[in-house]
Amino acid sequence: MKMLLPFLFLTTCLSPTLAQTGRVTGGAGFFRMGYASLHRVGQTLDQFSSTGQYGLSNDFICIGGEGYARLNKYILGGGGFGMMAHGMGSPTYHAEPFGGGGYLYAGRLVVDTHRFWLYPTAGAGLTVIGLTQRQQIGTSTQESSVTLPNVALQVGVGADWMPVAFGEGDGYGGLLLGMRAGYQISPSSSGWQSTGDVPSDRPRYATNGFFVTMTIGVGGFRYAQPKRVIY
Repeated sequence: MKMLLPFLFLTTCLSPTLAQTGRVTGGAGFFRMGYASLHRVGQTLDQFSSTGQYGLSNDFICIGGEGYARLNKYILGGGGFGMMAHGMGSPTYHAEPFGGGGYLYAGRLVVDTHRFWLYPTAGAGLTVIGLTQRQQIGTSTQESSVTLPNVALQVGVGADWMPVAFGEGDGYGGLLLGMRAGYQISPSSSGWQSTGDVPSDRPRYATNGFFVTMTIGVGGFRYAQPKRVIY
């Protein structure tokens, strides 16, 4: 996080060395997969353990999708994601963390070539983290869950590369490979929602953490040559 914010500031303030002179409009859609780490979420969810077993992870696998519209140098987009983490358990007990959310964001291109563009982003959305538990007691199975919904802000950076392009003239498109990295910030909350038999204590938690994901998708764009003024 300490290195990400100065990078975003510099890329926003400095003029790009590579840029297209015309106007580009279009859009793209992506599948995303990667890694996220939430600050002390494992230790927080451990407090809901019905058996006193501890050791849940702070690390998640993220899977989701997103899309954006490109309006020349600006990007307006949104997406959603789910998160899965390694659970813990025994022959009679299993606990598994989960999460997810959705967001809207805006960005501005600071490097812009025909097949590669880089842009810092800022956005907001909704997020949720939770824990499901299943315990075998004799011949019966007890299930419970807790979830914490919250609002979140995101700052990050995105990059897209078009290794395979098609189209003629000013209209073109193709396969897009990319990367997203950033940090998520949420207010501290104790608004846990639960089902089943779980401990009554409700710890306060802020869904803060960083993420790095890779993307694959397709996009289509139209390039308009700058108008020339004749005197």
